[in-house]
Amino acid sequence: MPLILLTGFPASGKSTRAQQLKEYFSATVGKNVVLLSENEIVKNKHIYSDANKEKELRSTLKSELQRLISQDDVLILDGGNYIKGYRYELYCSSKSNKTTQCTLHIDTSSEQAWKQNLKREENCQYSKENFDALVMRYEAPDGRNRWDSPLFTIQPEDELPFEEIAAALCDRKAPAPNQSTQSLPLTSTNFLYELDCVTQEIVNRVVEAQKTSVIGDEVSIPNSTEKFLLKRRYQLSELSRIRRQFISFAKTHPVDDIPRLAAMFFQYLTSHLV
Repeated sequence: MPLILLTGFPASGKSTRAQQLKEYFSATVGKNVVLLSENEIVKNKHIYSDANKEKELRSTLKSELQRLISQDDVLILDGGNYIKGYRYELYCSSKSNKTTQCTLHIDTSSEQAWKQNLKREENCQYSKENFDALVMRYEAPDGRNRWDSPLFTIQPEDELPFEEIAAALCDRKAPAPNQSTQSLPLTSTNFLYELDCVTQEIVNRVVEAQKTSVIGDEVSIPNSTEKFLLKRRYQLSELSRIRRQFISFAKTHPVDDIPRLAAMFFQYLTSHLV
């Protein structure tokens, strides 16, 4: 059974909605429901002022999700999930397990979320500095992205569309896993060499194109039919950091043909660039 991924500002009401979903799928649909909550892991909200600890939190949540996700149980992930690249990685996990998923955007305004934050017990509150930083970094989901789709946007006064959510998860065929999401052994001794060359060539193309292009131009991606849209100026250090992350990711998701590898890196790159 599927994954329900909640996302929204801090203190926006995600946990309340997660509990409502758990009760519905347990009582009405008759499914076994597992609720994986960020709140159960984070004992102190000051963790969000430390980038390394926050990264460890995301890694822990992802590992738990990969351990718990199955085709039989409904898994609800209650957390900020504010980075689109991270949501893409979670999508890959559900796809590789042949399960459907949907995204619930708890679209509470930052002003209302802050008021709700102040009503919490003091040890459960976000500091103003951490709250503002998380709001500023938040990357709202977009239903046009397959990793955010199907997307349900929920306002504070809305009732949850339980039947629509259930239909999106239970009446829809799970996306078939492919070589970009299945964990396969490294069968080709040439794979790491090609991985290094293909990703470096794409980074170099973007860097070189910026010297003669303007914002809004499209850059052809080597070994692929994809086009990279220059939305701003990208630093080599930023592109190289994402490339290193992708190489680590791709070592457990090897592919045989270069166009698919190039397409994978293009998708990973565009989803991680802020």
